[in-house]
This record gives sequence, C-alpha cells and structure tokens, in this order.
Amino acid sequence: MSGDWRVRIAAGLSLMLTLSALFGVREWRKAAAANADIAALLSGHDIALERWAVASPAVQLARAVYFVRHERYGDALELLNRLETRGDASFRADVYYNQGNLQLIQALDRVETAEIDQARVYAELAKEAYRHALLLAPGHWDAKYNLEVAMRLMPEMDRVSSADDEPPRDESKRLWTNLPGFPRGLP
Repeated sequence: MSGDWRVRIAAGLSLMLTLSALFGVREWRKAAAANADIAALLSGHDIALERWAVASPAVQLARAVYFVRHERYGDALELLNRLETRGDASFRADVYYNQGNLQLIQALDRVETAEIDQARVYAELAKEAYRHALLLAPGHWDAKYNLEVAMRLMPEMDRVSSADDEPPRDESKRLWTNLPGFPRGLP
C-alpha cells in the first residue's frame, strides 16, 4: 500500500509533463502558422479567408500593412480601427503608428494633387495617431520621427495655400524663415 501512492504521484507527474509538452507543441505550431501568414502578407500574398477568421492580432496588423501597400486604404483603416483595443500597450502603439502612416500617406497624396484642405485633415489625423502611439510607448522612435515629419508638413501646406491669395513679396525682406530650427535634443 505504501508504494501505491508513489506510483500514483509518478503517474500524475508524467501525465502533467505530457500535457505540458503537448500544449507547448500546440502553441509552437500556432506561432509558426502566424509567422508563415505574416511572411506571406509582407511578401505581397493575401491569406485565405479560413485562416483570416482565426488570425492573431499580429497577423491582422500585417494584413492592414498589406492593404496599405496595395492602396486599399479603406480596408486598412477599418482593420486598424478594430485593432485599437487589442493586445498590450506596445501592440496598440504599433497600431496607432500604422494608422498615422496611413493618414500621412493620404496627406502627401493630397498635397501632390493640390487638395490642400483635405491634406490638412489627413495630416492632423496622422499627428493625432502618432501622439497616441507615443502615449502608449514613449520610446517609439519611428512614431517620433513621423510626428516630426507630419508637423513640418503643415507649415509647408500653409505656405502653398497662402501663396495663391497673396501677391509675391520680396524674399530678402523676410526676417524669419518658415522652416523651424532643429530641436535641442531628441524629438
């Protein structure tokens, strides 16, 4: 009878180890499938609908980037809006960063077609998204850099729109330039 409890403990431990190993293999397979889906999306191939239905948030973010690269901005924005509340703070910061990138691309497209009022709206949305990303991850260097780009885009757009309304003036009489100086320290 005294050896019976030892056998039961050993059997229980071996069962727990087996279940733990099976769970680890299952998680490894899910991670490998997610990595394969992300690689396919980033190489320019969409994933199948049945895989998309059970995709992780990281795969969904990669799909939003896929949409942006294929100029499907509406689909990308819809997907990014759904991802705003998912994942940890770092993931949400990446979502906001990608939203800002999408808005900045659209602002630059509008500048090229001389639609300045619409470009202003997209630039403001981009700045707002970058600021959200920086609130969640203050060290997000790419968001800091792109926020600076979006902020420098606005004075340029103001100059373009006001140039149509004003007569040309002598540039040598201007005391200050429109280009802000470089900040002291990091942005």
